[in-house]
Amino acid sequence: MNTPNHAHELVASALHALVADARAARERVLAVAASALFQGAPGGASDEAALHDFRVALRRMRTILRVARDLWRRKRLARIEGEIRYHAQATGALRDDEVLRETLTALDLPQEARAEVGAWLVRRARATRKEHAEVTRLLRDGPPAHAPTLPNGKRIRPLERSFHALAARLDGDTPRIVPAVELGHEVLDRAARDVATWAQRDVGDVDAMHELRIRYKRLRYTAELFAAPLGVTATRLAKHATRMQRHLGELHDIDQAMITLGRARSLGAATKGAVLAALRASRVACASKVELHLVEARNLVVRGLDDESPPIV
Repeated sequence: MNTPNHAHELVASALHALVADARAARERVLAVAASALFQGAPGGASDEAALHDFRVALRRMRTILRVARDLWRRKRLARIEGEIRYHAQATGALRDDEVLRETLTALDLPQEARAEVGAWLVRRARATRKEHAEVTRLLRDGPPAHAPTLPNGKRIRPLERSFHALAARLDGDTPRIVPAVELGHEVLDRAARDVATWAQRDVGDVDAMHELRIRYKRLRYTAELFAAPLGVTATRLAKHATRMQRHLGELHDIDQAMITLGRARSLGAATKGAVLAALRASRVACASKVELHLVEARNLVVRGLDDESPPIV
């Protein structure tokens, strides 16, 4: 397949593909939910995989919509961006619980503490049935009447209507005509410098490391979008961003687990202490990996973005 020469062709093609991916993942989530309801049990691994794929498609879409602001009138995209953000955040709680379970079960705990944590996780899983039902209703019927409005006062539409509105903008509005290579230089340099700015913060700063992780996701998805027109430099940046996203993701999961465990009232003091100690040890090990790469990230510069002038990392 030929690589589009113009940025708007590349961006529109990517967004259309992501809409198709999000639709397919949403249908999988709904199918698993319907099957679980019929069987009288909550969804399992297939539910988690479908929800993960759905959220990844929305995350990528949000990043590429940021690029689209440079090509189409951003006011016409603002409502769509806000609606996609709402659906991503509304489905986040379930995914957070899944990650918490994975993080805690991976810890090396005394047998008694492991058993108590396992029972606590079972109780949490039962409590999330209502959240599963709310997510199912959201994806099937659209936002509830009490959903917050967007900053411009407009109501959030069902996701399918957002997708139709996006298609209308991409296919009906007149974009700015700019070569894909030219826009790729601009937006990838912007994303890399944003990463370098946040990487100046200390690895012990929980909020900053979370923000850095978000910036690395944007850098990765932007680099992957422009990999074909920009060549090996964008590919190298994507690989660097993927590695750091993984390390920062592990760090974020540990930080969130520590916050959640700190608030848990139904765990015994001894068990809570053992779990928090294990989480702190895991964070130290994970933070050391992040710190090694932060030195590179602080000097991340995109220079020319061609095969002869690789990024400085």
